[in-house]
This record gives sequence, structure tokens and C-alpha cells, in this order.
Amino acid sequence: MFAPDSEGHAVKTTLKEGTSQRPRSLEARIYAIYSDLPPAEKRLADVLLQYQMDLPSYTAGELADKAQVSKATAARLIRTLGYKTYPDAKRQIRKDQDWGSPQAGLADKETQSQSVSIARTMQMDLDNIRTTVDGLPEKTLAEVSDAIVKARRVWIMGLRSGYGLAHQAAHYFTMMKNDVQVLPAGGASYSHEVASIAKGDVMLVIAFRRRPRLLPTIIREARAAGAITILITDLSALASAKAANHVLRCRCQSPSPFNSFVAALTIINYLAWNVATAMGSESLVRYEKIDRLVKLLDDVSTPQTTTGR
Repeated sequence: MFAPDSEGHAVKTTLKEGTSQRPRSLEARIYAIYSDLPPAEKRLADVLLQYQMDLPSYTAGELADKAQVSKATAARLIRTLGYKTYPDAKRQIRKDQDWGSPQAGLADKETQSQSVSIARTMQMDLDNIRTTVDGLPEKTLAEVSDAIVKARRVWIMGLRSGYGLAHQAAHYFTMMKNDVQVLPAGGASYSHEVASIAKGDVMLVIAFRRRPRLLPTIIREARAAGAITILITDLSALASAKAANHVLRCRCQSPSPFNSFVAALTIINYLAWNVATAMGSESLVRYEKIDRLVKLLDDVSTPQTTTGR
């Protein structure tokens, strides 16, 4: 819920944290309101995420300068995040030892000691999907889909927790496209693989918190080779997000110590469906060919049906 402050700016109202509650992390607070922030405050939120472990050594003015926003904007965002003052935020961050761990994104760390509820897990996943979809510009989704449709070759790189999602995406896109490569391939080096990327290619990178430090360099090299680069990531990405042509950010919060990637999978599902639809008969011909070869070459069982029964 938003209400105007004394300067007429929209400020998200927050519930007061009772003395029995453990304060939420800075990252969890930013996740909760990020999609509703105006552009200037989003830039500052990105800076806070990037430098949160070093915030005690920065003044509010220095952080505002990094984000190229006013000190008034910085003060407003700090209040919106639920802190009374910037020193209060710094004191909280000094106590937070979980950065880089999935626990940093927990909405409420007390939930770790509570019983597991499938209904609560489902609700958080639905919230992640809704918040993610609300923050995805239609123009960006259209440009990403169009780039994949027209790509000479699609490279998919999944790093750490993005590894499995990369293979899921590749499974879909190989049903429509003739040349889809997953990176890193077994035993190969980044240099050998990135050297093969060329103009007309698309490079889809899936990487969340604890991204390799070299990721921005890899993305820049792919762009320099002429590829269109797409990054599926979370809100904490900064350098790698700046390096990519297109960025699709996901909300990954969970009531458990594990991040939820259902929003990323929803994006992959959407892109696959949209690309298949845009390719029309071309994708259908390939799919039918694969379906015939599955029956001929793959030793799998499939449901049997009898007409009229």
C-alpha cells in the first residue's frame, strides 16, 4: 500500500516489526517492494544490493552518488524500506551474516523453525510468479522471443543454481531450433566455447545469486562477437545485468532456506511457447520429425490409447 509523504512522493507503508520478530534482511525488504519503486529509487536499490556487505563504510550521500540520485531520494528509499534512518539500516546490516546464502532472501527468518506447509510453499511460489510477471516489460519479452526465433544458433549457459534450468530450456528449444548448445559443455573451457559465438547468435544466460565473477566478462565477449545476450536472474544482479542486452529479473523468495526458481521456469515456459507459436509450421515440422525419431530410436514407453474406448 502506498501513501504520499510530506513531499508528495508515493511511499510504501510498512508494518511495524514487533519486538518478538527478527528484522528482515535488507534484500528481503527490497524484494518486497522492488517492482513498485520509481526508476531513481530502483537504481539506488540496485546499488544497495551490490554494496550491502560494505554499507557500513559508505555514507548515504556516497551511495546516492553511485546511483546518480539525490540525497532526498536516498532518504525516501530508506524510509520506504522500513528503516527510520540510514544509521539504523547500517546497524541491521552489520548483524546480517547471511549474504550470498539463500537465507538472505527469506521474508521472515523465524519461519526456519516453523513446520513446513505445502499451502504456504505454493502461496510463496505464486507470489513470486505474480511479482515477476508484473515486473517484466512486454516490449522486452517480445524482443527476446523475436531474437530467439531469428537466431542462427542459441547458446544457453546455466551457472550454479541455473544449471538445471538451462537444460530444461535447451530441452524445449531443441524441439524447435536446429542448433541449440548448452554451456559449459562437459570438460570444455569457457574460452573454447565463447570463441564459437558469432553474429546472428543468441546467448541465454541463467544465473542467480553467487554468480561467477567472470560472468560480466563472458557476456560482454558474447556481445562483442555479435550475439544478442539475454540474462535470466534475480534482483541482486548488477554488473552482469548491465553487460546483457536484455534482462529478465525473477523474484526468488522462499519461506525455506532454499531459493524458489518457479518464476524463472515460468519465463522459460513462456519463451518456449511464444517462440514455437512465432515459428509456426517450421517448428511443427521439426517437432514431428523428433516425435517420429523418438518412436524409432528411443527406448521409452508411452501411454497407449485405443480409439473408441
